[in-house]
Amino acid sequence: MDESTNLMKNIKEELALIKKEKERLTAMNSALNTEVTSLRNRVRALEQYSRKNNVEVNGIPETPREDVVGLVRDVGAALGVEIQESDISTAHRVPSFGKDRLPPLIVQFSRRFIRDTVLGKYKDKKGLTARQINSAFSDKIVYVNEHLTPDNKIFLSKLKVNCREIGYQYAWCKEGKFFVRKCQGDRCIKVDSYDELNKLK
Repeated sequence: MDESTNLMKNIKEELALIKKEKERLTAMNSALNTEVTSLRNRVRALEQYSRKNNVEVNGIPETPREDVVGLVRDVGAALGVEIQESDISTAHRVPSFGKDRLPPLIVQFSRRFIRDTVLGKYKDKKGLTARQINSAFSDKIVYVNEHLTPDNKIFLSKLKVNCREIGYQYAWCKEGKFFVRKCQGDRCIKVDSYDELNKLK
């Protein structure tokens, strides 16, 4: 009986130590997950900031030996913005994820003001076609948006899907930051992370 009692006592002490160690490791794991999420969000923000002068143009047909700088100036002209060659730091096509989609045109402007003017004029125009840029093109719709990182494109896509599911009418990105609004006239809600996205009601 004494041996059994001592054995049970030892087992209880070991279980108490194991439980305490488990609680310590659980707390450490939770803290590390929080830190990783915070770092991931910071990296996402920094990567997006590096594109602060960029726009992405989708829907312009690709032609052999095309003059991308000339295309950018034509886009500006269609929007009522005079773009000088000196306003363009770089412009190039990037491969599209979908084989049936035209490669988008990425433009980095030399000044943030030019980028903001182009985006503002595009929003005011409420509709731009390839033919308005070049009469030889079709009437395919052209989109001019902020140049988002791949991670932010995925985030925005999931944000829009989530909003449709829970009855939010608006979800958008501005200056690399994400917002939602349930109805016209409601306050805007800033959404910074997947955790905040999943908590939307």
